[in-house]
Amino acid sequence: MDDLERFDQTDYKHWVEDRVRFSDLDPLGHVNNKAVSEYFENARALLFMEVTPNWPKRDDLFVLAHLAIDYRRELHFPSPLKIGTQVLSFGRTSMKMASAVFRDSDGIAYCESVSVLINQKTRKPVEISHDLRKILMVYGTT
Repeated sequence: MDDLERFDQTDYKHWVEDRVRFSDLDPLGHVNNKAVSEYFENARALLFMEVTPNWPKRDDLFVLAHLAIDYRRELHFPSPLKIGTQVLSFGRTSMKMASAVFRDSDGIAYCESVSVLINQKTRKPVEISHDLRKILMVYGTT
């Protein structure tokens, strides 16, 4: 997938707003990679809260299993941000998502993640129900 596809804002179905904080900066004066990963984490958490009420205090919840981030542009303080997320695919117990951070229309970073649904008590993966898949596909690519 090329950058034109990764940063096509029409592909993203779930949006959150954030902002660069002074504490996000590193000694070089630009946003540290850890802060960018936190923007993605907050976007995932807000999506999970929308689709699964009482998240993260449910019997079953999604946990992060894989994360890959491509950084394309620097960010500086202050900057308003938008983070878009879309569901790419499902496994039996997992879901693959893509997200992108934007400053205005400028694509800053792209992320692909895999989250696994686990039972909080057993800490073992559980199958994603048909009903939950249906809810999550509202944020899907098709």
